Amino acid sequence: MSSIYEIKLVTKSKEYPVYVGRGIINYLPKLLDSFKNSGKCAVITNKIVSELYGKFIEDLLSVKYDVRLIVVPNGEECKDLRVVERVYEELITSGFDRYSTIVALGGGSVGDLSGFVAATYMRGINYVQVPTTLLAQVDAAIGGKAAINISKGKNIVGVFYHPHFVLVDVNFLRTHELRDFKSGLAEVVKYGVVLSREFYEFVKVNWRKLLDVGSDELLYAVRKSCEFKASVVSLDEFDREGIRALLNYGHTVGHALEAYSNYELRHGEAVAIGMCYEAKISVAMGYTKESTATEVCSTLEDLGLPTKVWGGVNVDEVLSLMRRDKKAFSGKIAMVLLRDIGNGILVRDVPEEIIKEVITNW
Repeated sequence: MSSIYEIKLVTKSKEYPVYVGRGIINYLPKLLDSFKNSGKCAVITNKIVSELYGKFIEDLLSVKYDVRLIVVPNGEECKDLRVVERVYEELITSGFDRYSTIVALGGGSVGDLSGFVAATYMRGINYVQVPTTLLAQVDAAIGGKAAINISKGKNIVGVFYHPHFVLVDVNFLRTHELRDFKSGLAEVVKYGVVLSREFYEFVKVNWRKLLDVGSDELLYAVRKSCEFKASVVSLDEFDREGIRALLNYGHTVGHALEAYSNYELRHGEAVAIGMCYEAKISVAMGYTKESTATEVCSTLEDLGLPTKVWGGVNVDEVLSLMRRDKKAFSGKIAMVLLRDIGNGILVRDVPEEIIKEVITNW
């Protein structure tokens, strides 16, 4: 079997490993044996991933487990209360108890749904994350956040519920659509921009190799991103100290633009645009130099990511969406800004007139 790299994520409520490597999906049955379970295993996945890997995972696990494959809609459509109820009903019908296990096989949306179901079914059952998209591998699958959507907004109803482990097999990215793959790279860049100048320089120098899913450079970037995420979560498990909030760089503007586009923008595309706008806002507020913003935007462009909204937006509507951001406090917009590359800061009251000016004029 291929070599496997283990990252320990330690929080006050739970300690668990994040495994990273190539071809390591074959370790899954053995890893599931590492905790108490009843032998029943539900693999929750979407239609796209099921067609690619559903039978393979079923065959892999069925040697030792009673496997139930539960296929849900693609994308954000699976994060719906009606889908949650359907999954509950399938688990009940299949005789799943408190010692049964859920395997989240897919991207961030499948991970969100699976974590939410695992946290709430019988007040909590075993689950593990097996992310198949770059964005989920380097960010969404790690840290215990799980949420679903309601009519009033995205990720409004959620929980903190950690998996027993996360298994990151970079070989899954070989079947990743290029647009979605590039979208995930935005989150990789983010770690360097807000946390580590050294890692940012690695991304900047090796950006061409990062576009090759078979490269050692991509494997390294995924592993380092997982290490950054695990380290931050360990320091601020429940996102209350302002440390974990640093990982929301680009997300205040990005989430608003994602919603404004009616989700035609991929999450990472919206975050890339958000990173550029928030870098420009950092300049406008005197936190950093113009050259910092220029450098960040240039690196994102090298990776084929968008850095501005073409065709204009209704800025007042975008601002309204920002006020609903979970970091907002008393109606004031909070945002992660830059002092320099590798040095982000959470600012809890960013003037709306500055945001409006930057989005309108750049």
